[in-house]
Amino acid sequence: MFYSGSGDDPVTLRGSAEVLTIVSEAEMTVGATVRRARSDAGMTVAKVAESTRIRATLITAIENDDFRLCGGDVYTRGHLKSIATSIGIDPGRLLALFDAQQGSSRVEATVVAPIDQPTHVMDAGSTGLGALAGTLGASVSRGRGTNWSAVMALSLAVILGVGLVSFLTNRPAAGGSSVAAAAPSSSASSTAAPTPAPSSQPTDQATPDSTPSGDVVAQADGVLVKLTVTGRASWMRITGGVNGKKTLFEGTLSKGDTRSFSDKAKVSLLLGNAGAVELNVNGRDLGSPGSSGQVVKASFIPGDPTSQVG
Repeated sequence: MFYSGSGDDPVTLRGSAEVLTIVSEAEMTVGATVRRARSDAGMTVAKVAESTRIRATLITAIENDDFRLCGGDVYTRGHLKSIATSIGIDPGRLLALFDAQQGSSRVEATVVAPIDQPTHVMDAGSTGLGALAGTLGASVSRGRGTNWSAVMALSLAVILGVGLVSFLTNRPAAGGSSVAAAAPSSSASSTAAPTPAPSSQPTDQATPDSTPSGDVVAQADGVLVKLTVTGRASWMRITGGVNGKKTLFEGTLSKGDTRSFSDKAKVSLLLGNAGAVELNVNGRDLGSPGSSGQVVKASFIPGDPTSQVG
C-alpha cells in the first residue's frame, strides 16, 4: 500500500489504482488481449495451435492485430472464438472487442411501413392505340373503362397484317427454290468419286490367323513370354532389359494363373518351382523349364527361343 506526500487516503489511492487498471484493460487491442491471456494461461503459441488446429503463424499475426491472413471477418471471428476457448477467456467479450476495434458492429435495420400509392391506369383513348382504332372505325373505350375485347381484337389484326406484309415481301420468285436446290445436286454428282466395283480375284495377302508359328517367331518385335502355372504355386522374379535391371514382376503365382511379359531386348526368369510352370516364348510352347521344386534361371531374346533356355 502506497501513501502520497500530501496525506491522501490510502483507500482512495487503492480505488484509483483499480480504476486505472480497468481503463488500461479496456484500451487493450484484440491481439494484446489474446497474447496476455495466453501468457497468463501458461501456453505457448505452438500449444494453442495444437489445441485449436490453427496455424501458429496465423495466431502470431492475430496477436499482432494483423487479420489479413484470416481471409475475412467471418473466418476471423471463428478463429477468435476457438482461440478464446483454448486460452480460457470469454469468446463473446473477445468478439465484441473485435467488432469495436474493426468498426463492424451490426446496425439494426429500420422497418419502414409500406406506403399506399394510387394505381394509375393509362387511358387507352389518349394513346396511339386509340387513334389507330379511330382510323379503323373502332373504339377501345367503353363508358368510363377500357374495352379490352376491342383492344385484343385490334392487336390481333395488327399482328396478322404485319405478318402478311412480311410474307409477301420475302417470298422468293417462282422457280427460284427449285433451281437453287438443283444446283448443289448437279455439283455433287459431278465431283463425287465413283465407287469401285468389288474385285472377285483373290489377293495374295495372308490373314493373321493363317501365319505359321515359325513366321511369328521370325517377325516378333522383341521378346514375348507367356507363363502359365500348371502345378503348385511358384515364386518367381521376372526382369527385362539387357542387364536385367527392369523388374517386370516379383511374387508368387498359384495354379491356373497366367501372365505375359515382354521387352524389346531381353526377358529373364528366376523360377522357384520350375516344374509347376509352362512357358510359351515368341509363339512357341517350351513346356516346363525344370522339375518340381527346382530353381531355374532362364533368359530369352528375340528370335527362336528353343536354344535360349538355361
